[in-house]
Amino acid sequence: MDRRSRLSRSSCGAAGLGLVLLTLAAAPDAAAQNVQPPQIVPRAAWGARSADTALMKPHAPRAIVIHHTAEPQQPRQTLAQKLQRLQRFSRTEGSVEKRPKPAWGDVPYHYYIDARGRIAEGRHVGYEGDTNTPYDTAGRIQIVLEGQFDNERPGAAQLRSLDRLVVWLAVRHRVPAAAISGHKDHVPSSECPGRNLTSYLPRLRDKVAKASFSR
Repeated sequence: MDRRSRLSRSSCGAAGLGLVLLTLAAAPDAAAQNVQPPQIVPRAAWGARSADTALMKPHAPRAIVIHHTAEPQQPRQTLAQKLQRLQRFSRTEGSVEKRPKPAWGDVPYHYYIDARGRIAEGRHVGYEGDTNTPYDTAGRIQIVLEGQFDNERPGAAQLRSLDRLVVWLAVRHRVPAAAISGHKDHVPSSECPGRNLTSYLPRLRDKVAKASFSR
């Protein structure tokens, strides 16, 4: 049975569960008050369309996965152009690397960090992300950085934003440092998030561990 059929057959139960999980996802841990959130561009500011939640599954975040867009950075394009294009792609059927892709309910990532280091709100964190690779996204907050980091290097502003965002999310959702990973940790055949970002992840986990220890 596919995801859409599974949801349609249990829509009443899923709706009730969704309200509970969305409330939990939105409620900050008391300790998170000591960690200031980064500046995040809200969905309305980049012109997001409403999500189709019938195609999405509620979850409670407990881990964080880092991605790259796998495309060269486009600093001349606006953040709105990039996110709107991603949402159009996400909401329509298509293919990724010759594999068929169904229509998703929204952008697949919860947060997007562009080439200038601006953080944009993507999918609501109370819903699972989507992927066209074989791994379970349940409980995992998906963060993507703009760039092809096998060839490019993430900029200093991108890494600062990644640090702030991940530390804040980790404290807010009680995510341990060990639960912060790259896409390829779950799909060995993938190169995501690229070697030049993958090499940074141990430092990122160290920063989360220090922030958690200092609470």
